[in-house]
Amino acid sequence: MSLFKALVKPTLVILSFVVIEGCATHANFTKKYDVWVGHPIVDFINKIGYPDNTFVLPNKHKVYVYEESHVYNMPSPMLTVGSGYYGGYYNMYGYAYNNEVIQESCKLFIETNKKGIILKWGSRGNHCVSH
Repeated sequence: MSLFKALVKPTLVILSFVVIEGCATHANFTKKYDVWVGHPIVDFINKIGYPDNTFVLPNKHKVYVYEESHVYNMPSPMLTVGSGYYGGYYNMYGYAYNNEVIQESCKLFIETNKKGIILKWGSRGNHCVSH
């Protein structure tokens, strides 16, 4: 197997993630939730689903919390010289794969007043994006 062929598969996998993620942006995420300000939380729950958690602020406003987290392994190529065991992997062709663990998360906070009207929202995490 040539080095060129060994690079094609991981490159295609990485490019497919880039293309898929390229459409998802934080700007789209912001637009998606900005439109809900001023609307009843009941309508939001009917559209998005039940929250993962809720809590009440000292001013008696209620906060609805939605959490999303993904952990996945992505093969990452390792160039090696010669054959043998490299990093726990047997390699005959001067090339091996290692797994890179990637964690993406987003926490969405929706604040409502006593009447259940959405006042504002906020988010925290490294992957708060939307298509």
